[in-house]
Amino acid sequence: MLFLIFIGLIFRVLFYFLNQNVILTNDSQSYIDLANLISSGSIEGYFGGRSPGYSLLLSFFGNSNQLVVCFQIIIGLVSSIFWFKILQFFKFNSVLSFAISLFFSAFIHVLSYENAILIESINLFLITLLIYYILKKHILEIVFCLTILVLLKPFYIFLPFIIFTYFVYNDPNWILVLKKKIIILILPLFAFISWSYVNYLNTGYFVSSTYFGLNKIQNCVNFIEKAPEEYNWIKIPYLKQRELHSENGLASPMCIWYAVDNGDFDYKKMTFPQLSNEFGKCADATIKNNFGLYIKQVLFLSFKEFWNVEIASSSLFESSSVLKYLWNFERIFLRIIKTLFLFLIPIYFYRFLKNRIFNFELLLVLIVFTTAILQAFVTYGSNGRYSFSFEFIMITIVIQFIRNNFLNFKNESTYIK
Repeated sequence: MLFLIFIGLIFRVLFYFLNQNVILTNDSQSYIDLANLISSGSIEGYFGGRSPGYSLLLSFFGNSNQLVVCFQIIIGLVSSIFWFKILQFFKFNSVLSFAISLFFSAFIHVLSYENAILIESINLFLITLLIYYILKKHILEIVFCLTILVLLKPFYIFLPFIIFTYFVYNDPNWILVLKKKIIILILPLFAFISWSYVNYLNTGYFVSSTYFGLNKIQNCVNFIEKAPEEYNWIKIPYLKQRELHSENGLASPMCIWYAVDNGDFDYKKMTFPQLSNEFGKCADATIKNNFGLYIKQVLFLSFKEFWNVEIASSSLFESSSVLKYLWNFERIFLRIIKTLFLFLIPIYFYRFLKNRIFNFELLLVLIVFTTAILQAFVTYGSNGRYSFSFEFIMITIVIQFIRNNFLNFKNESTYIK
């Protein structure tokens, strides 16, 4: 394992010399702004866009981007150790476990997220720990991971329910396990509700993020012209931006953001939470009257984009053609893995219907598939970032399936519970 850390560290040093900058995006600034408020001792009046998890981390490190990146590099190295251990549970030999862990750890986009002020790197770390502790059946550690994940990204509130169902299903004394493991649901729900209440106090809206309404209306980008007339004040600027930011008949999912940034709604004299709430109302009405178009958007754009591969920032290729060529190869490889995984989903579901065995592999498949479906219903844009934290799961499942079904190798790991 020390050798795994040593080689992983070499890759990160090389990446640092090729990049030499902390990667900042528009999302980065919103986390930094909340961190500054937290450091000031009061978040009274905060507009409620971000949940507190990542900003608390920034504040803990004195709002130093460099220290946060160092921390993310450390947990990236630690993650590779846990990937190695997880692969050992699947009965992969030490050489193959080492190779897969090191290979994934050295991906350009993994390194880029470690060097960015974004939540993806710590999300990956916590998802990795979560998988490991489910295997070990360490309930308190599972609860800790789930609670922090919800504080980082409230979207993950569905995860406790899947994991709780897994434990209840696989224990014959389900009443006893219900009593012992109900904490898996309680603490993450408490964190979710508590932050929503904080947003209610600050904005008047009981939501985990005031971006929610804006995210919903992003899914209407390709049929916003069908919005009710009472929302013409939203529809007209939206359509204007769609005309400006469309390519090959496909509108940019960022059109509504461009309209907001352009000041098209400033005359309404609304705060952002109020504006986003109105966006949400418009989205609800438009989707209700055009549900078929919404489902088409969800399946053929939002869901499809989940299986894409995204990097923290493409600007890092401007200074290094080596990184660009390497990333092109890795991106193709990951797209192949994700495509294979997508084809495996119905196979695992069929096996469950046939055998009624809810094993650990099915749990991992269900977590990824549920994430893909739910994120598609919630938003459109940067959907590939939702899948980043689950790519190691996909790689593991694909290799495991190929080994067990095409290499004439069977082992008890297929039935891990």
